Amino acid sequence: MKKLELLKKEGMNPYPAHSERELSLARAVQSFSELEKSGEEKWIAGRVMSVRGQGAIVFITLFDGTASFQGLLKKDSIEEKSFNLFTEAVDIGDFIEVKGKFFTTKRGEKTTEVKEWRMLSKSLLPLPEKWHGLKDIEERFRKRYKVLGGCTCLHERE
Repeated sequence: MKKLELLKKEGMNPYPAHSERELSLARAVQSFSELEKSGEEKWIAGRVMSVRGQGAIVFITLFDGTASFQGLLKKDSIEEKSFNLFTEAVDIGDFIEVKGKFFTTKRGEKTTEVKEWRMLSKSLLPLPEKWHGLKDIEERFRKRYKVLGGCTCLHERE
């Protein structure tokens, strides 16, 4: 809730009604070589699945249901206020959109260098634990959506 209030205080709507997304992540992967050659900045969006900070740079992994894609935020490539807000307010599970140029890292990863970012939906609860799931049998049946990866419909029992 503190991070939600921080976003509002900084003037960012944590639940906007519109997205600027121009490409799905699968389309960005498919047409990566053309995007890299053109040097154009494009908007992509997805759920933050990982955040790996290394001082003045932050690597993120986005997932939109079609593919995963890596983003890179550099303190010297993005407005400092925006970089600091990202590191303070964005968590795994949030939906964001980023605008940037596409390039390949030294390790061969397809990546977008983020120039701008926007929150699309701030997650108020953490994602369920990926590897171990719910161990408590009672909670497993009361909160089936956690077992089923976020699906709110009821399926057969395991």
